[in-house]
Amino acid sequence: MNNQEGIKKLIRQGKEIGYILKETLNKSLRGLSMVDRQYIIETLEGMEIQIVDSPKEYDEYKYLSGEEAIKILQSLSDGNHEAFVKPPDEDNE
Repeated sequence: MNNQEGIKKLIRQGKEIGYILKETLNKSLRGLSMVDRQYIIETLEGMEIQIVDSPKEYDEYKYLSGEEAIKILQSLSDGNHEAFVKPPDEDNE
C-alpha cells in the first residue's frame, strides 16, 4: 500500500472514530516533506479529526457546536441552574 492509500485509509478511520493516533499518523507521513505533513495535519483538523497520543485522550465533545453543547448540558441538568433548564418543548406547540 502506498502513502496516498495509507493516508486515505487513515482519514476514513479518523472520520469513523473521531481521532487518529499520533504514532499511526507519523508512520503514514514518513517520507513526506514538512510542508506536505503540515498540510495533511491541518486538513485532518479541519475535518474535525483529533490527533491524539492515546484513545483516552480523545474528547468526543471537542467539536460540538454551541447548540449541541447546550442540549447536552440541558439533558444533564437537575433543573436548579437557570442557564441549563430545558425550555418547554416548542415542537409540541
